[in-house]
Amino acid sequence: MMAAKGVDIERSTLARSAGYAAALLDPIYNRIREIGRTRTKIHTDDTRLPILAPGKTHKGALWVYVADDATRVRRSRQSPGIAPPWAAPARAL
Repeated sequence: MMAAKGVDIERSTLARSAGYAAALLDPIYNRIREIGRTRTKIHTDDTRLPILAPGKTHKGALWVYVADDATRVRRSRQSPGIAPPWAAPARAL
């Protein structure tokens, strides 16, 4: 996207920026995961998607987990917790 706008940024610079962003979001990710693991019901979705790599595309999957414990929500007036999505290369497609 940057190259299409005429901006030349090294791949290592983009990767480093993504790493910094991931490090800043890590505490939020861990808290969401912690809340999701305390729920008694978790709904999952497994969506296939392409994962881009230099010169080729790999098959991958996006796993999304949503915690839903309606009885607990009614009793405590808390919103249901959710677990963050996770993407990784697919093992066998």
